[in-house]
Amino acid sequence: MSEGKGAFRVALADSDAAAGIVSLANPEGVDLIIPVGGVVLDVTTPTTGDSTVDVGIAADGATSSDTLLDGVDGDAAAAVFGNAAAVKWGANQFLTASAATGNAAGLVGHLYVSYIRA
Repeated sequence: MSEGKGAFRVALADSDAAAGIVSLANPEGVDLIIPVGGVVLDVTTPTTGDSTVDVGIAADGATSSDTLLDGVDGDAAAAVFGNAAAVKWGANQFLTASAATGNAAGLVGHLYVSYIRA
């Protein structure tokens, strides 16, 4: 991208597998920086049981990570969560969201991601 920045929105899946909620390859193929507030988890319908969700940068698309959001409440009323620290997203890495505890059944919402080129 000529501006050196980008953003997108991804629907959440209700899978319990590691990286089952979201698994995204780096879209630019170069190192990126996700700034503070650059990841927003918008839960519009919470899970049907007790659960927490992790979001982070992982080496592959099937690994859980909590470098962006750690154990946010997936079963509370509809809520919005954002990252509090900037994180580097390596050229060959993935952004993943996973059910950390409990299960993701019934989870509905979106993950919003904005980034700048490193």
